[in-house]
Amino acid sequence: MRRSGEMLKPLVEKRRRDRINRSLEELRLLLLERTRDQNLRNPKLEKAEILEFAVGYLRERSRVEPPAAAAPGVPRSPVQDAEALASCYLSGFRECLLRLAAFAHDASPAARAQLFSALHGYLRPKPPRPKPVDPRPPAPRPSLD
Repeated sequence: MRRSGEMLKPLVEKRRRDRINRSLEELRLLLLERTRDQNLRNPKLEKAEILEFAVGYLRERSRVEPPAAAAPGVPRSPVQDAEALASCYLSGFRECLLRLAAFAHDASPAARAQLFSALHGYLRPKPPRPKPVDPRPPAPRPSLD
């Protein structure tokens, strides 16, 4: 005759596995939402792949984003501010490119061609703009006499 504790172990283990699987599925969907990586669309992705992708994503984010508050109350130097601003800019630019790539991947060939044509227009060198002309006549110069 088995004790009740022994009968509960398989049930507790099943619940633990279910929690792990639910969390991994949520992690996969969050990563898909953030990165738009097509590999994450597969609901049968291996658990190890989801975890490896999450580690890579967090590593990349920690390289790009400055620490939350290294030392509260200590002013940051202009160089630190410039580096943080450049890092945020690059992070946003990277995110924008990932979303654009996902959109282009799912778009029709005609829409993709139109999108790339419009983007190419922004890359063309622009002729220098003429300096605005001041409509007022120049102020008279005082004579040196």
